[in-house]
Amino acid sequence: MQSSITDFNPAKQFAMKTSVAAILTAALLAVVASFPATAAGGDQSARDIIVKLKESKISLADGIRQSEKQYGLAISAKFELEDGALNLSVYNAKEGRGKDAERNVLTEAVGDASKSPWTPKLEVFEDKKHLTRSTMQLTLVQTSKLGLADAVKKVANRGTVYSVTPSILGNAAGDEVLVAPPDG
Repeated sequence: MQSSITDFNPAKQFAMKTSVAAILTAALLAVVASFPATAAGGDQSARDIIVKLKESKISLADGIRQSEKQYGLAISAKFELEDGALNLSVYNAKEGRGKDAERNVLTEAVGDASKSPWTPKLEVFEDKKHLTRSTMQLTLVQTSKLGLADAVKKVANRGTVYSVTPSILGNAAGDEVLVAPPDG
């Protein structure tokens, strides 16, 4: 009788885990998009952000793409309010998927979303709070085959996407995507 350990195939195991993660990501996108809007970041009223979304001159997906061209891999993105103004914030990893957080430059590109073109200012993270958060987000994005702009695209037909953040669901990485309903 053969032990199951001798039957272990790392390539097959990886493929199975990747498939499960992709399925869970797709399921999360569908579930999160069907919930009523909640605050991106938890400290701002989702309703206040949603009301201001009509002022935006850039979509979340376009902001992610622009930020990636300028500053590297996007690891999270959201619209947020600062002093009543609508800003678009994108966290980036300059060196992309190929470098871990310790060997990467983790940044935030943030700017007024109501102005065209969107001209973000760049902040390089040095504080513990932002480094911890962006390290976790980079690690989750590195385990996913789906980029943030692709995650947004999958649910864009359900309304205006205003936040996408990598997260853990059960034992797999996925994306939490927040969508404002079409009727606002």
